[in-house]
Amino acid sequence: MESLPEDSPLRKAYPVDIYTNGGYFPSPNGRVRYWVVGPQSGDKVALIHGISVPSIAYQKVAQHLVDKGFQVLLYDLHGRGYSEAPGRVLESSDYAIQLALLLQYVGWNAAKIVGFSMGGGVAAAFASLFPHLVNGKVVFISSAGLIELPTDENGIRQPTQPRRSDNPDSLAVELRQLQGELLPGFKKILGDDMQYGPIAGLDWAFKKLSGLQTNAGTLQILIIHGTDDDIVPFTEAIKIHRHIPEAKLAKIEGATHYLVVEEEHWLTVAENISGFL
Repeated sequence: MESLPEDSPLRKAYPVDIYTNGGYFPSPNGRVRYWVVGPQSGDKVALIHGISVPSIAYQKVAQHLVDKGFQVLLYDLHGRGYSEAPGRVLESSDYAIQLALLLQYVGWNAAKIVGFSMGGGVAAAFASLFPHLVNGKVVFISSAGLIELPTDENGIRQPTQPRRSDNPDSLAVELRQLQGELLPGFKKILGDDMQYGPIAGLDWAFKKLSGLQTNAGTLQILIIHGTDDDIVPFTEAIKIHRHIPEAKLAKIEGATHYLVVEEEHWLTVAENISGFL
């Protein structure tokens, strides 16, 4: 996105300085845009966004966490927002490695992890692969990772498109359309994520989380999900809870998939997160 004119619709909708203290991390799979906000003395929290809406999705939640004294790391996943798309297919482990390397780059030894939508799948993979980088707690919001997708006769996931919000005026729809029109590789990486990435197939990761020992003791988990989610249905939260029966489950009545930005629900979500962390 940084190569687009500053007056482009996409950069107007999602300005590069939407958060303070931003920079770029030169990762092996392309440059990664990140921001670190909040007091340096605060508990460290990393926020992972979903498949199509980059870190702008956390604007209200991030500010709430900063106001509560947390230091927050936000970043754009590869191929979304201001982060470069790689020249190859990324798997769930690649997204976990992206965060692991970014934590090292910004000088964090560990962090509490929050993942929204596909970011929940990334969070599960990250915690299962790098428990020493997790500071004791993980939050899954509208989390993907266990969605059942069509497969071929060899059990290989078939290419498909992510389900879309029914609200034509939503931020998600606007940013998806603009990124698809203006960012080379955006549509391909979304298709790759559905076929190979952290949307599905992460039973192995979620199963490892129950009783997992982290940098700060046994992992504690909070699952937040809206009852009216038509993209990642509430039944997916139940699946996750079955793998991790000791996890806390916060059911947000009437909330849809984008409960982190919904005016009537984002504060409830944010308060659940800050209270748990």
